[in-house]
Amino acid sequence: MADVAAALANWNGLQHIGRCLESLHKQTDPPNEIVVVDNGSTDGSKEWIRQHYPAVRLLENSHNTGYAAGYNQAIRATSTPFVLILNTDAFLAVDFIEHATRAISAHSDAAAVTGRTFQEATNELISGGFFLRRQVRIVPGELSDETVKVFGVTGSVALFRRAALEALAVENQYFDEAYFCYGEDIDLAWRAQLQGWKMLSLPVAAAHHVGSGSLDGRLRFVEKPQLYQRHTLKNRYLTVIKNASPGILLELLPGLVLTELLLWPFLLLRQPWRVPYLLLSFADVLRLFPSTLRKRRQVQARRRVSAAQIRRYFKGF
Repeated sequence: MADVAAALANWNGLQHIGRCLESLHKQTDPPNEIVVVDNGSTDGSKEWIRQHYPAVRLLENSHNTGYAAGYNQAIRATSTPFVLILNTDAFLAVDFIEHATRAISAHSDAAAVTGRTFQEATNELISGGFFLRRQVRIVPGELSDETVKVFGVTGSVALFRRAALEALAVENQYFDEAYFCYGEDIDLAWRAQLQGWKMLSLPVAAAHHVGSGSLDGRLRFVEKPQLYQRHTLKNRYLTVIKNASPGILLELLPGLVLTELLLWPFLLLRQPWRVPYLLLSFADVLRLFPSTLRKRRQVQARRRVSAAQIRRYFKGF
């Protein structure tokens, strides 16, 4: 049995949680324990877990605390040397943990490893780790037959070294809970790179991911777009404020400005009803600016690499 605990955060994930947990139990090297934090689900998923998987450690919150807080809570509830972060709509190949633990054990400077993640509906490769564009958007890693270094690993499927998570924690948070959801994996990856940790993508470990699996159709097509955009806008700037050196910040500014110049006219012309809501993202940044500067001082004090080493992970405009 691997020295691995699986950490999951569930919010209304009844549609997929069964298959996700089944994929964990079928591993050739199964996890020591599985911890699921339920973020106030109302779809019966926590009751289903309790009935069908009584060995799963289920921690129940009264409301949705967000992706970052939910996964932080799940990680803190474990004590193994390695922690598997897994979305409830992600399904592992039977040997994922075996390959991932072997790779991370062989690379003492690796904070995390991931594999090839395929879109469940189309079997299209959607992630093998990621790099960054200069708008601070992710670029999926390219296919390789070898283990390769990437800027970061997505929060849907990744095996982390606990020692790295503890070294990266800021104010006792692995994922920054100010993000709530979206982009927290970019921030964690940037902090890891600043400390000199490596992120690895494996060709032999595989998983499938549905995406937005905890949202029903109404939320996915009505509420989710503006929620996604608000948090994406806010979190992009929090990430830059916290992690970018002055030189890299100057390099990123054209891409960030261009993004805003293209986004807001489009919204005003095509989706004006979203504009008032999305303007709140700037209010969010202003509200969080003092605490983000405080976190920046902590992040930069632990910096071990040059800006040039970070810059090589940016791919395109």
